[in-house]
Amino acid sequence: MAVAVNFREFRPVDSRGELMRRVEIAPVEHAEAILSAYELLQQLHEKGILELFSGLLSAGETVVNHMVGVISSQEMVKALRIGLIFSNLLSSIDPDKLSAVLAQAGKEPPSLLVIGKQATSKEARRSMAVGLGLLTACGEALEKSKPEKHE
Repeated sequence: MAVAVNFREFRPVDSRGELMRRVEIAPVEHAEAILSAYELLQQLHEKGILELFSGLLSAGETVVNHMVGVISSQEMVKALRIGLIFSNLLSSIDPDKLSAVLAQAGKEPPSLLVIGKQATSKEARRSMAVGLGLLTACGEALEKSKPEKHE
C-alpha cells in the first residue's frame, strides 16, 4: 500500500544572513587588498580618470556612435589595411640580418663599388622597386590632395 507523504512547506534558505556574515568578516580577511584598492581609487581620482570615466558613461551612446563613425570611415579602413600590410612585411624581416646591417652601419663606410654591387643584387633591386612604388603611390596621393588654384 501507498504511504501518505507529509506536506512540507518550502522555505528558501536565508541567503541574506550568510551574505551579511561574509560582508562583516571581509575587511579582516582582505584588509591588504582593500587598502590597495583604496590607494588605486585615490590615484584614479587625483589623475582625473574617474571624472573621465564618469563623463564617458554619461555620454555613453554619443561616444559609441562617434567612435563607430571614426572607425568605419574610409580613411581609417585604409589606414588599418596599410598598417596590416606593413606589419606583415616587418614580421617577415629576419631580425638577425637587420641587426647585422645596423652593426655594419657604425663601422667604416663601404666603398662606392661595394655599394654598387649591393645595389645590383636581386633583393636590393626588389626593395628599390618597392620603394619607388611607394614613392609613386605617395606622389599620386599628393597630386589628388593638391588644392585647386582659383584664378
